[in-house]
Amino acid sequence: MTDCSMKIHFTKMHGAGNDFVIISKSKNSLKLLTKNIINLCDRKRGIGADGVIIVIKATVDDYDIIMEYYNRDGSRGEMCGNGLRCTAFYAHHKMSLPTKLKVKTDAGILFAEIKSDDQVCIEIPVICQISKTLIEQKNVFYGNTGVPHAILQVDNIKETNVNKAGKFYRTDPFFAPSGTNVNFIQKVDTEHSEYKNLHLIRTYERGVELETSACGTGISASALTLHTFFNVPSPINFLTTEKDILTVTIPKESTISKLYLTGPASIVFDGTYII
Repeated sequence: MTDCSMKIHFTKMHGAGNDFVIISKSKNSLKLLTKNIINLCDRKRGIGADGVIIVIKATVDDYDIIMEYYNRDGSRGEMCGNGLRCTAFYAHHKMSLPTKLKVKTDAGILFAEIKSDDQVCIEIPVICQISKTLIEQKNVFYGNTGVPHAILQVDNIKETNVNKAGKFYRTDPFFAPSGTNVNFIQKVDTEHSEYKNLHLIRTYERGVELETSACGTGISASALTLHTFFNVPSPINFLTTEKDILTVTIPKESTISKLYLTGPASIVFDGTYII
């Protein structure tokens, strides 16, 4: 290492294929620059990930840990559902914290519970209820479940060009100035399936600027759309492109302020990285 180099200890994790570099601030005295985050997430020249999560153990009683989330382009993200599940799993297995945790995020203090060896249930905030607008003569639903999301129903999700259509809606002036994540959903015939209220989903993520394997806040926003506008009962299940099942439970409240998302979280490997 050169005099200005720094060694980072990290854990690579994924939640339904949405992958992250997890770094504990207690083990690494560092302040990452935007260029460091971009390099860490580079799949050819770095570790490779959709985002970087800094985990900090709390020193107050109001919450157990702090989760700082950074998108692959180096921008700060308010929240990430799959990232929150991975953060809770990491805190339990790597920091010896309990299975039930309160996590401080930029979208508020959120509850998380490790349910099994690979399943984590998290609280998703509903910051802005789902509404509907017309863009290019198409119904587009939108709201905020920790981060902004647009939701479109499609007839054939397999044939949908998610990167092209996602970029179009993500940058539409209606969502200015910060833009939005974009989700495409399709109902599945569940007559002979063990999963009821099953939908396929694909997501174009702001900050990654490409389709990702899964998006927890996007799945949650999509579930709230189906429940609000199409009377789909809770729980609502989603099948991702990599065949993971994530389930959203919606409380029976007149004004829904939170959702509960259950899905997988897995440790891939631990390592060190020189910046």
